[in-house]
Amino acid sequence: MNMFLIGVLVGVATFALLYIVMIISKIHVGMLYLHQSLDTVTKAVNMSLLKLSKIEKVTDNTMTAAEHFVDALRESAEQMMRPPNMRKMDNNQFDELRKAFDDGIRQFEEEEEEEDEGEEGPQEDWKK
Repeated sequence: MNMFLIGVLVGVATFALLYIVMIISKIHVGMLYLHQSLDTVTKAVNMSLLKLSKIEKVTDNTMTAAEHFVDALRESAEQMMRPPNMRKMDNNQFDELRKAFDDGIRQFEEEEEEEDEGEEGPQEDWKK
């Protein structure tokens, strides 16, 4: 009889141990799935933030360009209201203005290229 009781206790203990291992395995798989999901969401949020930052920079540059354009229009209108014998813009001033405008465009394009190069790595990882 003692052997029967010992066999039952060992069987129940073995069954309980296997059941606990199965539960722990399921919890582990669930945690891995949750970690992978959170990692994917984190990458998506980072990409969204990068895109929003880029949109914000473009918006700021557009607003600045619009302000300069309005100022130039206002100045042009004021100059048109002056009599024709008043001072006109000489060639040096016009060349300086054109050069400053070209430098601004070149700088903006370089910043945009640098941002695009920095985003290619995470974006490719996110697509996988």
